[in-house]
Amino acid sequence: MTVRFSDIIGKDEKKEKENDTVAPEERQGEPPAAPERGPEAERMSNSQILRTDEIGDIPDPFSTDRYSEKIRSTYQALLERAREVRDRVKANQGVGHSPILSLLHEIVAEDLIDPLYEYAISVPDGKGLPSHCVCVTLAAMKVGRGLGYDTKKLLRLGLAAFLENVGMYKIPEHILEKKEKLTQEELDTIRNHPQISAQILAQMGDAFQWLAQVASQVHERADGSGYPNGLRGNQITEAASIIGLVDTYVAMIKKRPYRDKIMESEAVKFLVELGKGKFPRKVVKEFLNQISLFPINTYVRLNNQSIGRVIHTDKAQPLRPTIELLYDGLGQRLEKGEVIHLAATPLLHIVDTIDDKELR
Repeated sequence: MTVRFSDIIGKDEKKEKENDTVAPEERQGEPPAAPERGPEAERMSNSQILRTDEIGDIPDPFSTDRYSEKIRSTYQALLERAREVRDRVKANQGVGHSPILSLLHEIVAEDLIDPLYEYAISVPDGKGLPSHCVCVTLAAMKVGRGLGYDTKKLLRLGLAAFLENVGMYKIPEHILEKKEKLTQEELDTIRNHPQISAQILAQMGDAFQWLAQVASQVHERADGSGYPNGLRGNQITEAASIIGLVDTYVAMIKKRPYRDKIMESEAVKFLVELGKGKFPRKVVKEFLNQISLFPINTYVRLNNQSIGRVIHTDKAQPLRPTIELLYDGLGQRLEKGEVIHLAATPLLHIVDTIDDKELR
């Protein structure tokens, strides 16, 4: 399906007509120990650690052998677009939409969302906010596609996710890289970034006011606990709710200067619990469908005591993902990871998740 870019930018996003939030009885299992909800809540602390015996050095978890040159080159193109946005914002230059939309249209047309997400989320930490923006964009598009978005709506969601954090580039690096607790003034500076993002995107013209609106609402929550305006329920666009949820997830599972990464499965459990009343029910349910209880890069122990890493999830069988085995049942490191499709291997199943720090 060919979609004109003028169609994408020219039509306002419709808000949800019902305040459809997650009810307490729909809780998906026990959440991990929640990060402290003090003034630094958005900087997210460590989750609990699931213990396992130390069994030596873990193999490099990021192997590009599984991915085609098309996936690698498209990811690099996305990263370059994100870096261009960063550089233009820092130089007080305008942000262009055409190169981003062209790339997103290619991704949708060639059905690359899933493999690109798997690749992007596996890239080692250290590429900063541009890498974060790419991961958030692909995760948001996964959720949007799962919700039945057509091509036009999917591209609008992807563009909004790609640009929602532009205001962060105006925050001084010493605040973003600070390892100690933020002062109230520094915290207020970070909390101001949605308005800055909206101001930058509004300068793109009247056709992009919807984009500025989404950026200003990404940190709002349906129960009114978000910022900057304490919006509630259907005052928040669905796009902002989707992006807000996946933005939090991606931030949690990546290492930050002030904390270590949080286990992927623990982050999902925490967000499903957190999602009660904070995000629309259908958004949380589709997030869980798309990201899975055992997300990409989760380290798991199987019932035969072997240990592996999740490399692919199956929405139809969320408890039986595809695993790359790293250690056998005796704890011996495998020289070459063996890929096991649990959906096709009924005698094997996951019994536990493992923090990769315990494998080092």
